[in-house]
Amino acid sequence: MTLEEMKKVISKDPETRNIEVPEVDIYKVYQYLLERDQKGAKNGYEPVLMTDPYIEIIYRPTKEKAIEIKREKIRQHLKFYDSEVYIQDASLSRFEVFNDERQHAYEESLAFINEYRKDRYSKGIFFYGKNWTGKSYLLSAIAQELAEKNISVLFVYMPDLVRSIKQGMNEGNLEERINQLKQADVLMLDDVGGENMTPWFRDEILVPIMQYRLSAKLPVFMSSNYDFERLIDFLAVNKDEASLMKAARLIQRIKDLMTPIRLVKEQFKEKNT
Repeated sequence: MTLEEMKKVISKDPETRNIEVPEVDIYKVYQYLLERDQKGAKNGYEPVLMTDPYIEIIYRPTKEKAIEIKREKIRQHLKFYDSEVYIQDASLSRFEVFNDERQHAYEESLAFINEYRKDRYSKGIFFYGKNWTGKSYLLSAIAQELAEKNISVLFVYMPDLVRSIKQGMNEGNLEERINQLKQADVLMLDDVGGENMTPWFRDEILVPIMQYRLSAKLPVFMSSNYDFERLIDFLAVNKDEASLMKAARLIQRIKDLMTPIRLVKEQFKEKNT
């Protein structure tokens, strides 16, 4: 095809007829039109004609390819502790905000995602409230948002953690498993209080992990049905004075690591109980 014929094709196409195309870019724009009109994108990418500041063809992922890229990025940076118990389609933009508490939870979550840097410490968040208030959903949404930003997150479903720790003892890799929990860039513990708590697990597993992360200034997120006061009672397994003191010390570390935020599902502001 001659240059003049290419010009005619360009001048008749709705997308390019109003573009001033320099002589040197005639073939490039014509080539774009040919690629655009081919059925199907190549390897998940489709051509786009850019005209400012100069004419060039770029290739952007299709909607399907963009979703695939997003999922792959999440897979690379969102790790799980033996089980993938999290809400895969969770999104902060879809978190329902209909009262002051949930607005506060949304704003604090977004602030952490936007401001987190490895070289600057940011406190995590302790989400607490009744069942079905969105605690696990928020954790999952934050985890995925961070993973999309190439931040490594270790997501742990607490009832599975006890089983995993016992398995590590049997397999001889307990220290390696604990170090994963200690050293993750961001650690998320979902459903704290839903596990079978023992004094040994509290004192030999949870306390060293929290103390390490506090000293290393590594953020932790938690979700729980319990507030701090009720969580002390849960952690004080034997209910004696010594056990209560140990539970209180652990809670103090949790307070130092996280900002508590209560979630409610009612569409009105509940009074604190």
